[in-house]
Amino acid sequence: MATPQNRVRPREFTGILLNPHKGCTTFQRFNGDPLFDGKHWSEFGPTEFPARKYEDVTPGYLPCTVAYCRWFWPLFEPEEGKYDWSVIEQALVTAEERGQTLQVRLMPHGSANQVPVPQWYRDKFKTIERVTHSKGKPCNVPIYDSPEFLDKWGGVVTEFGRRFDGHPWLESVDMSFIGPWGEGAGECSEDAIDKMVAVYATAHPKTPVMAMISGYKMKAGMRAGMGWRLDCFGDIGTFGNPNLPKEKWYMHHFDCYPKEVCLNDAQNAWKTAPITFETCGVPMHWFEKGFDLGFILQQGYKFHGSVFMPKSAAMPDEYIEPLNEFCSNLGYKFVLRQFLYHSRIKPGDAMGFDCWIENVGVAPIYHDYEFVLKFEQNGKTHLHRSPADVKTWLPGDVWLQETVTLPQGFTSGSVMISAGLLRTDDETRKVRFANEDVGDDEWLPLDVVEIM
Repeated sequence: MATPQNRVRPREFTGILLNPHKGCTTFQRFNGDPLFDGKHWSEFGPTEFPARKYEDVTPGYLPCTVAYCRWFWPLFEPEEGKYDWSVIEQALVTAEERGQTLQVRLMPHGSANQVPVPQWYRDKFKTIERVTHSKGKPCNVPIYDSPEFLDKWGGVVTEFGRRFDGHPWLESVDMSFIGPWGEGAGECSEDAIDKMVAVYATAHPKTPVMAMISGYKMKAGMRAGMGWRLDCFGDIGTFGNPNLPKEKWYMHHFDCYPKEVCLNDAQNAWKTAPITFETCGVPMHWFEKGFDLGFILQQGYKFHGSVFMPKSAAMPDEYIEPLNEFCSNLGYKFVLRQFLYHSRIKPGDAMGFDCWIENVGVAPIYHDYEFVLKFEQNGKTHLHRSPADVKTWLPGDVWLQETVTLPQGFTSGSVMISAGLLRTDDETRKVRFANEDVGDDEWLPLDVVEIM
């Protein structure tokens, strides 16, 4: 076959790009909902879903294609073995209506003065009172490495996976089972952790599972192919001791994150599973404490993050632009650099093409999409679906070299070619190329091929 002789080089789009599965998230809220007051937030996930207040982006916040919500155990298993997933179902419906996918965390219990494990569990199985790490007050907690906890909490995880794994609007699921909010501040044997990790991995072969950073639970999660999340992104002085100079303060970005990522073999997890960031406090804290925003964002890029969760609290005006740019650059960002093809073919002949796509983001995409060429002539359409695995498109170059044969019905004359990235299970959902001239339908026009 002759070398493709026509070149098309679409222009790169350099503005803020909003695409699914990446960028900023709402927290216990959805697009168009009001923000939390001041610098506060709630650990209680929504149970009611009123109509949106704002048609556009909520003032003081960023545009979002992801929502993040978490709920406590008694809500969805009020009686032993009797599950009520109605709130989760409504949350997924609301996310779809608001143009978002939903990240979920199910939590066994909260901290002091918050929700404990269900009453039926406390009545039936042994629990203990333990002073929590954050509140300094006693909290009733299960024995995390007991067979009873593995059975009952494992049952929740299994049932949730049976009902929701692979749901088209479910973005990811947190692995959550030790300590307040399931974030790891508790005692559990490595053997029990291995067993619970296996429960999560088995329950979710399709939907990405996120391990919390630090400790053996992270290492076990990495072995199971999970992603990871951190819950104090931006801490470069939140917990400082006023009796010490600042350079001696404990800081997550110096004393925890680089160490835990290295020691728990998590440096390359981003290549196959997502990395997400929950802010330490809210960005207004960073601003008031004078944190180095540039350093914080650089750390996010370094970790190859895809999602940023700033707790649905108002941001400083000075942060809106840099954080919006940060969220646009997180995750994947596909630029179609060049399309080479045979611009003239005979009826029934194969058209060869080469396509150079560059991922200028910091991570791949973790959900199933297809690279598709659309051919249109006089109302007739043909879709060529590339066999390429889009999830393997790491930052850097992708080169496709394929052929396509138009079916009968295409006649002599011009045939328009467009490129798109379509969700495998729902062709109405697309990823937008980071190119100029992408249409409102999110197809990128390329050029025409002439049938001679």
